Amino acid sequence: MIPWAKPNYYGYEKKYINQALKSTWLSDGKFVKDLENKVCKFVNSKFAISVTSCTSALHLIYLALELKRGNEVIIPGYGYLAAANIALQMGLKPVFVDVDLETFCVTAKNIEKKITSKTKLIVVFNTYGNVCDLDPIIKIAKIKKIPVVEDCAESFGSLYKTKQSGTLSEIGTYSFQATKTITTGEGGMVVTNKDKHFIGRLKAYRNHGVKDKKYYHYLPGHNFRLTNIQAAIGCAQLKKITKIISERKKIYHFYSNLFKNIDGLKLQIFSPKTKPVMWTFAIVLDPKVFTNRDKIIKIMKTKGIETRNGFYSPNRLSLYRGCDTSNLKYSNKLSKNIICLPFFTSLKKKEMEYIAKTLINLKR
Repeated sequence: MIPWAKPNYYGYEKKYINQALKSTWLSDGKFVKDLENKVCKFVNSKFAISVTSCTSALHLIYLALELKRGNEVIIPGYGYLAAANIALQMGLKPVFVDVDLETFCVTAKNIEKKITSKTKLIVVFNTYGNVCDLDPIIKIAKIKKIPVVEDCAESFGSLYKTKQSGTLSEIGTYSFQATKTITTGEGGMVVTNKDKHFIGRLKAYRNHGVKDKKYYHYLPGHNFRLTNIQAAIGCAQLKKITKIISERKKIYHFYSNLFKNIDGLKLQIFSPKTKPVMWTFAIVLDPKVFTNRDKIIKIMKTKGIETRNGFYSPNRLSLYRGCDTSNLKYSNKLSKNIICLPFFTSLKKKEMEYIAKTLINLKR
């Protein structure tokens, strides 16, 4: 079986884990601080705070921004919906915005249509490693005085012009889950250029609401702290980030050539402003040319290839009944027709050729 994803190790992971074990600092410790500092340096951000996941990063941000029950949060209609789930948990109102059919990302034009007096946050997804056209989105947000959060769970290392994804607005998040560009197993990061007050709230909410006094709770916080052992893995991965990015780009380009000019298949489009580091390889299947996408996933599995469907658009999920899910034409289309192929740095050319041949042969 060719798996859909798997992590690759580059030689320092065991060494750093053993160092963390010998230090006896298993929860907090040197590697946590090192990882935060190294991520800051790599993406050129003023501040980084490690957390247990990209989802907890979003939760921290919502809390630190002091969002209140009933506030509206604009969220893309296509992408991983952690931002919407946290909004529901907090009594916020997700307002879903359609995405562009070619880039799979939200646009300033679609966002502007959904802004109301109750809109207190805009979340954008850099889906599959692409980066949204953020300049016009940030321009609108500044006029309306609404903060923008970049959910970069899938785009660590991607560039928009010359800037790293996650640093274009004042707040960004990353995921270091096992399938991501670099991994800590589970884990994530908030990066921000906002003021000390905001950073202080992030830190307090991450650590039970405790600030400077042991066991004194200033806020009703969570425990969203990354462990020293997890951070050790992240430091080892980050040491090889240039190699990882290079390998992921080579795999993407090899795949792209295999699927060039194939009737019934469309690949994600990237703006000239963007230099993506892809999380997966997504293809939009034309239902007139290919049989049902979900059936294809099952057939591919019988051929020894694990694939995945696209994300569900919110109006296909009962969880979001009652939310604004109108006008999600393209989000729905992508949701029903995207297939994601195996994508990881140790994937071999022969495997990609077999994957491509198998899929192409499944035309009607």
